[in-house]
Amino acid sequence: MRFLQFSLYVILLASVALVSSCKDDIDFAGDHVETPVLFGLLDKSDSLHYVKLTRTFGGSNNSIDVALIEDSSYFQSAEIVIEEWASLPPNNVYTKVRSWILRDTVLTNKVPGAFYSPNQKVYYFQTQAFSTLNPPVLGDQNPTVALKDDATYKLIATINGGQIVVNSETKLVNTVGVTSPSPNGSYSFVKTVNGVKQYNASSVKATNGNAKVVDARIQFFFDEYFNGSPVRKSFIWKIGELNGDQLTGSSSSFSANGETFYELVKQNCTNDATITKRKMTSMRLIITGGSEDLSKYILVNQPSSSLAQNKPTFTNLKRTDGGPVIGLFSSRMTAKQDKLSSSVIRVVDYLSMKELCSGPITGLLLFCSDNQTDINNGESWACQ
Repeated sequence: MRFLQFSLYVILLASVALVSSCKDDIDFAGDHVETPVLFGLLDKSDSLHYVKLTRTFGGSNNSIDVALIEDSSYFQSAEIVIEEWASLPPNNVYTKVRSWILRDTVLTNKVPGAFYSPNQKVYYFQTQAFSTLNPPVLGDQNPTVALKDDATYKLIATINGGQIVVNSETKLVNTVGVTSPSPNGSYSFVKTVNGVKQYNASSVKATNGNAKVVDARIQFFFDEYFNGSPVRKSFIWKIGELNGDQLTGSSSSFSANGETFYELVKQNCTNDATITKRKMTSMRLIITGGSEDLSKYILVNQPSSSLAQNKPTFTNLKRTDGGPVIGLFSSRMTAKQDKLSSSVIRVVDYLSMKELCSGPITGLLLFCSDNQTDINNGESWACQ
């Protein structure tokens, strides 16, 4: 959703730049062509699947002001349908297996910016999340069953009673997963070399599956205690993204820099003198693999370092009337690995925990270790 907001903002700025470079006798209202802006990513590891549909706007009013009016970005009516198609045995006949009419709802998480916030209308349908313990069977017509690897998913968006019809289709991204660290392993952000402490880059590895872009992030969870009562906090740390020529082979490697980790912890701690202590509770590794179309869309929409005025565009959406359309309907897959801190399990190793609790960057933030070994050894930074 944030990426879509950014795309609309870029379109708006480009329009303003174009107007400012033209002659004074231009017709600012012009012949406005209503353009759908649609963005949706299917993820078999999710149970809720969202599609966002808005429109560009034009006319003689100030575009900056109009962007802040929520209704100006929506069509009068829209129906979005997702169809599941597959070649079914025994004759491998390509047929429609299931379909979903998406419902609309309002989310309240839209970040402030050039466009309206915090409410945003989206369309959604619901299935089970994919599970290797109970994988979906191709041909199962139950609409609540998870999305299926061998199927093709087609989108039909019928807008304003059929005045505009948008079509697209996608296959699913699959077999993306975490290979390192191991489920029982811990992160290492500090090491000693010849007796000298150094920050260390902890290795993260993932299988690419059929993804063409891979993103790696770590979510760090911790509790801040106010008069003995904990308040849960977290932040997400993007450690890398591989796309295009950067993505080679069947796996991807990323480095989680130790010094960056401690700086981010410091930046995300509450500045409140009434906090009595902080405890790390868990870390979540999030690997997301995107389809080839998503990879192209990201690459095309990257900021340009060229002096050229024109940038290429990419969309896999089509209108039946041949008119303009902006956006993407594609897929991704998300793999997560959770590491929960306890009295016997270390999420980060001994040196890394010591650094968190007593190091130069975070040592004054009142972090303590509840690991039983640290407590038994009487470490000054162990929880009391």
